[in-house]
Amino acid sequence: MTDLKVLDNIELRVQRCFRLLSAGNSDNVRRELLLLRKAVEKVKRKAELVVARKESIMLEMDALETQFNSCKPSARDLPVEFDTDVHYQSPVNRYDEIAQVALFIGVMCKVVMGVSRRGCDFIMGLISVLLFLTFRRSDGSLSSSHENVLRQIPTTFETALTKFHLTGKTVAYAICPSCHCTYGPRYAEGSTIPTYPERCTHRPAPEAECGQPLLEHGRDGLLRPMKTFIYHDFKDYLAGLLSRADIEAAMDQACDDLQDSINSPHPAFMKNAFEAQFLRQFCGPQPSSLFIDRGEEGRYAFAL
Repeated sequence: MTDLKVLDNIELRVQRCFRLLSAGNSDNVRRELLLLRKAVEKVKRKAELVVARKESIMLEMDALETQFNSCKPSARDLPVEFDTDVHYQSPVNRYDEIAQVALFIGVMCKVVMGVSRRGCDFIMGLISVLLFLTFRRSDGSLSSSHENVLRQIPTTFETALTKFHLTGKTVAYAICPSCHCTYGPRYAEGSTIPTYPERCTHRPAPEAECGQPLLEHGRDGLLRPMKTFIYHDFKDYLAGLLSRADIEAAMDQACDDLQDSINSPHPAFMKNAFEAQFLRQFCGPQPSSLFIDRGEEGRYAFAL
């Protein structure tokens, strides 16, 4: 493909991005703009016509970026709302005490003792059998209360784990095995089953689409991603921390302790990150104040 045809293709995609912005759909414009800039840079021919066309398209991309930035409000100006109700609800508290003990045994075997999932499922089933034999009357029947207890005991470790809210919110992204482009799940109205594109539509270069298959049939016959990336929702993680009053107090205390000792000599040996020089000098949202000067807010530092 000649350089002029490549530039024609790039210009068409720039115009498509303008139309997306006009329709209020800016989700993929930033990534598309980065790819198009890289594609323009690859055009190296010095012919006068090619250079002039290249400069014209770069001006269009500058205008596109300006329009994109003006359409998208600053994240700092927008509050983040997140439903934290689930972190204050513990389904296991509504269960019978016997069922609670059974659930605790199953979860502890996996989380603390490292028993395999299949082994935990066997233990959960064995507990149900033992309780059935214990509850059974001489005629083989069960009382309604004992039947209720047995119904509360799941047969799998995964189900038992959900009763304690020990697992966070995650999102499974489909990953292209070839170019590693990511695709988030989509849900039909009223459905909880995720769906993904059948093929990768990413364009590593403007003139070529990847086209690699993304899905394969699982044992249940349903189409599933060949390769996945599990994203742990940060907002859900932070909400889980803040739902614990003791943890929230400990995180606030870290800032307060450093603020109180800000004028003290720097310790010879650091015991935690809040004793480092960086956090002693790191500015907050207002350049005139320090990050640790939190006032009535919560200020939390995370490390990768």
